[in-house]
Amino acid sequence: MSVSSPAPYSTPMRQSYTAILLIAYRLYKVLARQLFPLLLIVLFGGSSNDKGRYLMYLGLGIAILGGIYSIVAFFKYYFYLKGDKLIVQKGVFKKTLLEIPFDRIQSINFEQNLIHRVFNVVRLNMDTAGSAGNELQLSALDHDLATAISDHILKHRASRQSQTTESEHQADQEDYRTKEIIFNLSIGQLLKVGVTENHLRSGAVIIFFFFWIFDSLKEVGMDVEERMEEWMPTAEALAASLIFMAVMAALFMMAAFTISLIRTVLRYYDLKMYRQGRDGFVIVSGLLNRREQAAKDEKIQLVQWSQNLLQKWGGIYEMRMKQASSVEVNDSKAIQVVGLDDEDIQETQTYLFEDKVGEIQPEHYKRVDTYYRFKKLYYRSLFFLPLLAGLFYFSYHSLFIVASLWYVLSLVGAQLSYMKKSYGVSDHILQINGGTWGRSTTKLFLHKIQNLTLTQTPFQHRRSLGSIILHTASGSVTIPDIAYTRCLWLKNYLLYRVESSQEGWM
Repeated sequence: MSVSSPAPYSTPMRQSYTAILLIAYRLYKVLARQLFPLLLIVLFGGSSNDKGRYLMYLGLGIAILGGIYSIVAFFKYYFYLKGDKLIVQKGVFKKTLLEIPFDRIQSINFEQNLIHRVFNVVRLNMDTAGSAGNELQLSALDHDLATAISDHILKHRASRQSQTTESEHQADQEDYRTKEIIFNLSIGQLLKVGVTENHLRSGAVIIFFFFWIFDSLKEVGMDVEERMEEWMPTAEALAASLIFMAVMAALFMMAAFTISLIRTVLRYYDLKMYRQGRDGFVIVSGLLNRREQAAKDEKIQLVQWSQNLLQKWGGIYEMRMKQASSVEVNDSKAIQVVGLDDEDIQETQTYLFEDKVGEIQPEHYKRVDTYYRFKKLYYRSLFFLPLLAGLFYFSYHSLFIVASLWYVLSLVGAQLSYMKKSYGVSDHILQINGGTWGRSTTKLFLHKIQNLTLTQTPFQHRRSLGSIILHTASGSVTIPDIAYTRCLWLKNYLLYRVESSQEGWM
C-alpha cells in the first residue's frame, strides 16, 4: 500500500533570513522620516551637548527595539499552499490569517534591490483582482523557490481556465516555459533615453525638495519667513538681472538633466523584454533595484506609445502597457518599456493585435472639431495675459520676456495639439492619436471596453459637439470635441461590437 505524497509546498515555510534585514530597513525608514524634524532641531536649533546625547540614546533605543521587532515579525510569518489557495499567517501584536485563491491572482512579479542581490534572494509581488496594489508581498525568497511557487500558481490557473486536451495542455505547459528575447536596451540607447527624458519632471523634483526643506524648517520653529524678508531686496535685485537669470536657468537645467540621467540608468539599466510562450511579455530592468514584471496579453487593456520632442529627434519611443486592475492604472503603475524604435513598436503590435495591426487605413481617421483648438488657446490666454500685464506693470522686464516667449510657445503647442488629435475605429480596434511637440498613440481592442460615457458641456451644446469617454479595466480614454451626431453613432457602434463579440476582456 503506497502512501500518497503531500501536495507541494503544503508545509508552512518561512522566508529567507534576509527578510529580517528588509523588515528592519522598512521600519527604520519610516521612523527616520517621522523623526526628521528632531534631527533638524539638533542641527539648526543650537541645542546643547546634553540634548544631543539624549537624542543619541533615543536613537539607539529605537534601533534596538526595531531590531527585536523585526526578528519577532520574521519568526511569526509563515506561508504555504493548500489546495488552490495561498495561505499566509503573520502578526506580532495582532495575528492575521490571509487566504488568497489562485484564481484571484492576476500576475506575479519579481523584484530585487541591492540587499536582495547581495544575498541572492527576490521579493515576490502578487497582484490580485479587486486590489489597488500588491495584495501580498513575500519580502525575501530563494530565487528557485520563488520561481517554483510562481510556476505552480500560474499553471494551476491555466489548467482551470483551459478547455484543451491533455496533449494540448502539455504543449501549453512546455510553451509557457519558453522565453524569447525581443528587445534589449543597449548602453547607447540607455544614454539616449536619459538625454531625451522629460527634464521638466526632474526640475519639479528639485523645486519640491526645496519646498519640503522649507516646510520642515518651519515645523521645528525656525524663523524662515523673517530671514526671507531680509533676503528679499537682494533677491529682487538679482531677479532684475537678465544675466543672473540666465545663469540660474542654466544651472537649474544642468541639475535637472543630471537627475534625469541618473534616474534613467537606475531604473532601465539592462532592460530586456521577452516574449513568454504565446500569451504574454516579461520585462526585466534596473541597476540597483532589479524588477521582473509579467504582462499577459489577455490582461493588457491599453497599449500606449509616445515621443516627446527630444525622443522624436532621437528616433525612440516609450511604451506603456496597462493591465486590468480594480482602480485606474496611472503611468507610474503601468509596465513601461523605453528606447524602442519603429520596428520594435511594430513587432509588439503584431504580437498583441496579430493580423489586425494595420487594418485602420489613414483615410479612415477623423479629426476633432476646431473647438478643441479654441478651448486650448482660450484657457492659455486666460492664464498668460494677466500674468504678462502684471509683470510689465511692476517692471519685471526679464521675467516679462521669459513669460512672453512661454506664451507664444503655448499658442504654437495648442495648434500642434489640434493638428495631431485624431481617432480611427475598425471592426476590432480603436486608436487615438495625439501629442503636442512629440506624438502619442493609444490602442485597444473594442471588446475590452467596459462601458461608455457621452458628455456634453453647455459650450459644446451650443456648437452641437460632445465627447465620448471609453472605460476599460485599466483606465479611461477620451475622444474629445466631435460632432454630437458622430458621438451617438460611435456610442451605438462600439456597444454593438462589445455585445456581439465572443472574446473575453481578460
